[in-house]
Amino acid sequence: MSVIALPPEEEKELQKTVQDIIGLGKKAELEQKIDPSILGGLLVEFGQKVFDMSIKTKAQQMEGVLPEPVSVNP
Repeated sequence: MSVIALPPEEEKELQKTVQDIIGLGKKAELEQKIDPSILGGLLVEFGQKVFDMSIKTKAQQMEGVLPEPVSVNP
C-alpha cells in the first residue's frame, strides 16, 4: 500500500527486494493498492509477513513514547 502509485522504477526495485526476501523458489507478484490514510511510506504484505513503513504507524508509535502530545502549530 502507498499513498500514490509507485513509479515503474520504484515498483521494479520493490519487486526485486521482495523477491530477494522470499527466495528463488517462489515468484513475487506485486499488486499496488492506494490508501491515503497511511499518510506516506509503504505497507508491504506477503504471506504471513507485514512490513509497515507507513508514516501513520510511525506517528502512532511515537505517541506511545512521548509523555505528552506534541503540537506542531506555533
